[in-house]
Amino acid sequence: MKEFEIWVEGYAATGERGCANMIGKGYGETFDDAVRDYMAKNPNHGIEENGRNRYGSDEWYENRKSNWNIWACDLYDNEADARKSFG
Repeated sequence: MKEFEIWVEGYAATGERGCANMIGKGYGETFDDAVRDYMAKNPNHGIEENGRNRYGSDEWYENRKSNWNIWACDLYDNEADARKSFG
């Protein structure tokens, strides 16, 4: 089992702005497993799975950057990817 950092990407919306930040760590064989582990240990996590209904087409869904989000901000296993959009 591996430890993964869980980062939420930065955002800019409705006059507000926030930088990427690490929300915690989880354990698993994959990042998806680690997010599930984190969710199980933190009941007020706010994490949602990026389901097909969030995307305008099958192609966009298949090319999604992340399987998880908090308030539409994608989750990543590293700081560099989380900071790509809004720092």
